[in-house]
Amino acid sequence: MSKMNSIEKKSAFAIAFMIALRMYGLFLILPIFAVYATELKGASPFMIGLAIGVYGLTQALLQIPMGFLSDLWGRKRIIALGLCLFILGSVIAALANDIYWIVVGRLIQGMGAIASTGMALVADVSRPEQRGKMMGIIGSMIGLSFMLAFITGPVLAAQFGLSGLFWFIALLAVAALAVLIFVVEEPAKLRPRDYQFKELLHCVKQHQLLLMDFGIFALHASMTALFLVLPNILISQFDFALSRHWQLYLPVLLLSLGIMIPLIFWQERRKKHLQLMSLALLLLGANLALFNLQLSAMWMIALLLVVYFGLFNYLEASMPSAIAKFADEKYRGAAMGVFATSEFLGAFVGGAVGGILLTISAAYVLNATAVLLLLAGMFGVITVLSQNKHMREKTT
Repeated sequence: MSKMNSIEKKSAFAIAFMIALRMYGLFLILPIFAVYATELKGASPFMIGLAIGVYGLTQALLQIPMGFLSDLWGRKRIIALGLCLFILGSVIAALANDIYWIVVGRLIQGMGAIASTGMALVADVSRPEQRGKMMGIIGSMIGLSFMLAFITGPVLAAQFGLSGLFWFIALLAVAALAVLIFVVEEPAKLRPRDYQFKELLHCVKQHQLLLMDFGIFALHASMTALFLVLPNILISQFDFALSRHWQLYLPVLLLSLGIMIPLIFWQERRKKHLQLMSLALLLLGANLALFNLQLSAMWMIALLLVVYFGLFNYLEASMPSAIAKFADEKYRGAAMGVFATSEFLGAFVGGAVGGILLTISAAYVLNATAVLLLLAGMFGVITVLSQNKHMREKTT
């Protein structure tokens, strides 16, 4: 197998760094917002959940349209537009005095829907045989940004407050814009592309792609919902101050690498992508269900979080690469658009529905997301069994 050339390497790390900066900014508020937002005017469990997840709604609605526009106007122009919208939304949230303007800011943040365009840019600058590697690099950088955000978020929030955190997020987006302008390169000419609605239908009908879409939806719904309730559990049940939460997240995330990295290597060596992803989703569902037990010690919470973060980051890094592997060349752009839409729609549903369920009980939030992950894992098992049956019939 050939190696990535210098252009592919430079493009992969530049695009990954740009996307990771933006995702780091999005992830920063997750470990702290549910606590800090209670002090805002108009705050309620539903409004807090909506503020956390609403960016996912506009992200989901605009991923495919922004991808289409990038074919007409160029990838870098659309990504630049998306980052400018993200900066505007961050500034509005930073200036907000109540929960409602936070929601508006987060809504505008989400309008910078550039995930599918970024993946399309990767496809533009890479050869087909190297595309999976480049997607893997980007997925790994997103996973790293997720880990870093959970370690630094509580510290930055304690130092600068919620408003200061949103200003910092805006600065991160400005840095991402600088990387885009000065480092990321775009091919001089884009290949003509005629998107048709039937391509989206093909992505929905192909079971492997549908599993990726359902899986990433459930994954991000679980993340948003979990961190609606976890910070308050740590504070109320264990008297663990929010400013000290990084002391839990740092060792937990480092230990979770012992799950994430071996799974990625085992998957690539054995070529058992669907099987391992399905198992990971089932285990994540069981893991979230265990959070509802009457956990009496911090080490129990820490152990569950090690498993959660290990499996989450494994799936977050592996799924974009799997999309590149499973999607036909003709339908790859549409498949990436549907995948990105599913991811952010999951974040919205996790926040909005989680906020509604939180008005009843935190246990309802955790149970609902656990069931969602278990359903995604069961769908994966059915897909694998169906695929194996089809292969046996084909050989006989």
